Amino acid sequence: MSTPGYIEDNVYNNDNALTFERLAVALADDYETLYVINCEDDSYVEYGFNGQNKELEVRSAGADFYADTVTNCRRLVYPEDQEKFLDSFKKEKVFNVLNVGRSFLLGYRLVFPDGPKYYSLKVIRTKSTDKSYIVVGVQNVDEAVRLKTETEKKAEYFSEIASTLATLFEVIYHIDVNTGKFAIYSFSEGFARLGLIKEGDNFFEAVQKDMVKVIAPEDLPVVSKALRREELLSALADKGSIILNYSQMLEGRQQHVRLVVSQDKSDSEHIVIGVRNVDEQIRHENSLKQENETFGEIVKALAVRYEVIYHVNIDTGAYKVYCSNNKAYVLGTDSDGKDFFIETQRNMLDHIHPDDYPMMANAMRKEMLLDRLSELGTTTLNYRLIVNGMAQYMTLFAIRPMQDSDYVIIAVENVDAVKRRELRYREALGSAMDMANRDALTGVKNKHAYVQVEIEYDEMIAGRTAEDFAVVVADINGLKRVNDTQGHNAGDDYIKAACHLICTTFKHSPVYRIGGDEFVILLKGQDYDHREVLTEQFIEVMKGNHGRGLVTVAIGLADFDRDEDNRLQDVFERADSEMYLNKKQFR
Repeated sequence: MSTPGYIEDNVYNNDNALTFERLAVALADDYETLYVINCEDDSYVEYGFNGQNKELEVRSAGADFYADTVTNCRRLVYPEDQEKFLDSFKKEKVFNVLNVGRSFLLGYRLVFPDGPKYYSLKVIRTKSTDKSYIVVGVQNVDEAVRLKTETEKKAEYFSEIASTLATLFEVIYHIDVNTGKFAIYSFSEGFARLGLIKEGDNFFEAVQKDMVKVIAPEDLPVVSKALRREELLSALADKGSIILNYSQMLEGRQQHVRLVVSQDKSDSEHIVIGVRNVDEQIRHENSLKQENETFGEIVKALAVRYEVIYHVNIDTGAYKVYCSNNKAYVLGTDSDGKDFFIETQRNMLDHIHPDDYPMMANAMRKEMLLDRLSELGTTTLNYRLIVNGMAQYMTLFAIRPMQDSDYVIIAVENVDAVKRRELRYREALGSAMDMANRDALTGVKNKHAYVQVEIEYDEMIAGRTAEDFAVVVADINGLKRVNDTQGHNAGDDYIKAACHLICTTFKHSPVYRIGGDEFVILLKGQDYDHREVLTEQFIEVMKGNHGRGLVTVAIGLADFDRDEDNRLQDVFERADSEMYLNKKQFR
């Protein structure tokens, strides 16, 4: 029953059987159960339909329909729908709807052994001469509801597919393979502005005309052949799908696109062609390919100089080895591996010269190496490697290409021939080299020697192998006055006297004359341990000399700080500043 209606006469009067027969015929196809309720006392009779002719028969009766409804609801209605059912199907709410001339409708689910089923309840008012009744019809709508729900789900599903395809493809062609009739669905403004045919009767003719307008000339022959009807269907039958990459005009410039042809197995009469803009992806892939080729060329060029190059991931430790001569002169690690730092520490013990092992073991710890690279950008290590039982001199160079790079590059050069030639040269020079490093006037080491030792100290500082030391900077007071008033011979004697005072105080440390009146002392060992006492003693002697008009020397002391100092010059500059403070006392 689809619209409100009225039942004539008293439904409880057997004289009205014809009325119920008519009612049964009208409702038998739509409703499973009818309830006729007396509005004066809420008593009711339940009717059902029986037999092929669906004759109306009495099933039960009761004194209070609404009270029985509450009881039956708890027993029959699906638990999740019970509260809604009881709240909606109250007597006053039902009559409020009926009083305005409408029928009352309510949907819910009933409990069955095989699961809940959807039902619909409809209430209408009857017209009678002496009593007022309402009729409640109960209808099984499970199949209709489920069909509607499934239809809605499918619609939503296909909507999601369409949305997904819209993000993947700029344009989609739907083609009838028998007739050639086609439609175009464009999701891209760029393709829409190309002015191509949106639908037509023969795709295979239309596409041959359209592609000339947009596809790059060098790609046109291949695409034209692939999209001929016989060629296309043959390839689909053989491979199941087709993918073509080519260039075409899009957004005012040539861009890379990818064409995908597919056919649903359940629909052999249609094919679908999607065209996707892959310009950014292809250009990125080409860029990576070019970068890899460039990197390979760089590695080959470097391999001429270096014995081995390591490309190390600093997060995972995984590494690749590039070796020019299959010898891998370095840390005993001669093939690609999973953890460079762990394997290096394990292999160094057997391959590094014992005298160089402590320095290398410390310098090649992951934390130490990354700290040095963070501070300086690069680091260099000189050490000896045991190759075939013989020590060979090696130089390791490490660099992090960029501050935030995930990789470090470590290159190792065999410098054994150069280093041994240098050692032989030094040995042959012997005393001549020593003389070249001596100051002719005072006999202490000269500036040339200081420059050499400065390089050595800088390497030890960079490699974190420098031991504790201090720098003393000494400057002779009044040398210019002596030269100007007494002559240079007197000035030379003045310099030698000052040097004697310095060497007498700092007996166990090398002294360097680096200027006419300037000396540097590198305090080590005993002198370093007693540096404060020695400097105080020296200053006291200078105070006495100053009072007697003898030679005086101003000095400044600074200790090496391995957390702050990156080179010997850093320590020298602090000592030089202290020297100038001391010098003011003699003015």
